[in-house]
Amino acid sequence: MTVEVNAVLTARRLCEPTRPAPGAVCRPLADDDDWAQAVWLRLACYDRGEDLDYRLFVEQQVREARELCRRGHGAWFGAFVSGQMRSGCGVFTDGSGVLRFQNVETDPGYRRRGLASHVVYETGRYGLTKLGARTLVIVADPGDVAIGVYRSLGFADAERQVQLQRPS
Repeated sequence: MTVEVNAVLTARRLCEPTRPAPGAVCRPLADDDDWAQAVWLRLACYDRGEDLDYRLFVEQQVREARELCRRGHGAWFGAFVSGQMRSGCGVFTDGSGVLRFQNVETDPGYRRRGLASHVVYETGRYGLTKLGARTLVIVADPGDVAIGVYRSLGFADAERQVQLQRPS
C-alpha cells in the first residue's frame, strides 16, 4: 500500500492576488476551442508522450467537466495569454454551499508568472457570487509550492486527507 496525505484548505472569501499576471485574461471557458485548449493544457502539464490511452482519458474527463458546467453544477476558468489557455481550473458544487476546486493546472512554460493565483481567485469569486458558494475547498500536497499560492489567497488548513492505494 502507498499512503498519500494532502492538506484540505477552506476559505469563505478570497484575497486578491498580490502578484500581477500581465497580459492574462481570466474567464470561463465558452466554446469548443476553449475546451480543446483545456485538453491541451492538461496534456502539457502531465507529459505522457504519445500515450493515446491517456489522451482519450483526458478528453473524456474534460467532456464530463464541460457537461457538469453546462448543467449549472460548476464552472471551468482559463487564464489566457495571447489567446492561449496557459492556466486553468474548475469548481463544482452540489448546491449545499460548498464549492470544490478541481485540477488547478499551469502550462510548465508559464509557471511562476501569477497565472494560477489569478485563475483560482477569479474562479473562486465566480463560485461565491454566481454559484451560491459559502465555503471554498481546495486540496493540496503540503510539500508542493501550490499550497503557498492558495494560502496567499486566503485559504487556511482545515483538515488532512489520507488516501491508501494498493498497487494494481
